[in-house]
Amino acid sequence: MDAEHEYQQAALAFKAGNAAEGAEHLRQAAFAGHAEAQNQLARVYFAQVKSREDVANLEAAAQSGDHVALFVLAMCLIQGTILPKDTEKALTALRIAARSGNSMAAAMLNAQGEASDDSPA
Repeated sequence: MDAEHEYQQAALAFKAGNAAEGAEHLRQAAFAGHAEAQNQLARVYFAQVKSREDVANLEAAAQSGDHVALFVLAMCLIQGTILPKDTEKALTALRIAARSGNSMAAAMLNAQGEASDDSPA
């Protein structure tokens, strides 16, 4: 799968008013490693977190391998959004997300002086 192609297809679908198709292409691009798609998908996820039930949905997605959902959970833990602040749990979530290919999580860890496990030694 070509991440850039999926990202461009998402843009076209959103521009045409087809949000469902756009979201699916965005998701595909994000999971193929497209950094901007990951960023945009995280913003969508985060905007939807309004209740504990929304967090439960994120947790379920994260457990099924959705590294963007895991990144958003980490942000919730860092900011204290719906969940109580917990830096250690947030760092654990960021580490797992980074190992799963989430570029935003890897960048946050690198900014904290912590190399992700997949970075060259």
